[in-house]
Amino acid sequence: MKSSSRQPAYKLAATEVKRYIEEHRLGGGDALPSEATLCQELGMSRATLREGLKALESLGIIRTRHGEGVFVAHFSFDPIVHNLPYSIASQGASLRDLLEVRTALEVGMISQIAQRVGPADVAGLRQLAQRMLERSERGESFAQEDRAFHAALFRCLGNPFLLSLVDLFWQVFTRLADRLPAPDQAAQRATALDHLRVVDMLESGDVVALERAHRLHFDEISRRLRSFDADGPAELVLHGLSTEPI
Repeated sequence: MKSSSRQPAYKLAATEVKRYIEEHRLGGGDALPSEATLCQELGMSRATLREGLKALESLGIIRTRHGEGVFVAHFSFDPIVHNLPYSIASQGASLRDLLEVRTALEVGMISQIAQRVGPADVAGLRQLAQRMLERSERGESFAQEDRAFHAALFRCLGNPFLLSLVDLFWQVFTRLADRLPAPDQAAQRATALDHLRVVDMLESGDVVALERAHRLHFDEISRRLRSFDADGPAELVLHGLSTEPI
């Protein structure tokens, strides 16, 4: 391993291990060689290698299984979910910025769903939206149904990366939204009805109305953010995981 005065040894070790994974075309679930073999091939001490492996594991690139060895991890946004909210808060980024990107992603892709969604998909979405409505009328949170709805909405596109990205935005946005006032029962019911309207437009096949219905859902969230800004600080600081669906 080539030394560098500008980078700690563990970072160089991590870079070398990543290069090894790429050059040997290792994929998720594939095992890395033993520590002794890697040290010999990469020209580094065992202590330095271990520090580099720890750094890669914290990034979700590898997984260590005690008694079995080190394996390339399957792709996941989990490390981003756990770390991105703190980064956003420390940089003073607002929920409005995140909402703008989330809206562009979902509204921008939803027209493709109208061309590929099947009757079973629509039925499943209607069931979730109806359950949201029933929970709202009982004054209950429907966070899990909301999350499942957004996942089910895009599942018919058969794009695992898109599904992961949609869920990433849902989780991060929800984590950061705990400073917002909890919606009252009327607002909860309106949100559930927004989701039912999306299902209605999917069933009708009206793409323009579908895009409008989905955008209206995000417009309501934006309105809540503007209302909060008028009464409180514009920038939000992370305090924990919200249980309210938005």
